[in-house]
Amino acid sequence: MTQYKIDPYIWFGNRELDFYPKHFILASTPLTINSKQWVLDNLKGRFCIVQTSQLFLIEYYLGNIAFEDSKDATFYELKWS
Repeated sequence: MTQYKIDPYIWFGNRELDFYPKHFILASTPLTINSKQWVLDNLKGRFCIVQTSQLFLIEYYLGNIAFEDSKDATFYELKWS
């Protein structure tokens, strides 16, 4: 039987915000379904999805992502850019 360690910070917190606070850092790499799942699995800080007016030819393009913590933004850019 596999035991999972539940992080209460992630379990009870609302990490994905519905609005874009001004102090969040906007990542330049577009968000996809796979990269969003990576953010949920590997990062702990708050984030929001920002819809832009740019059109991309990526099939699963969700918009851009903004992070509250600059470290999360850096990890995201290093992984997905």
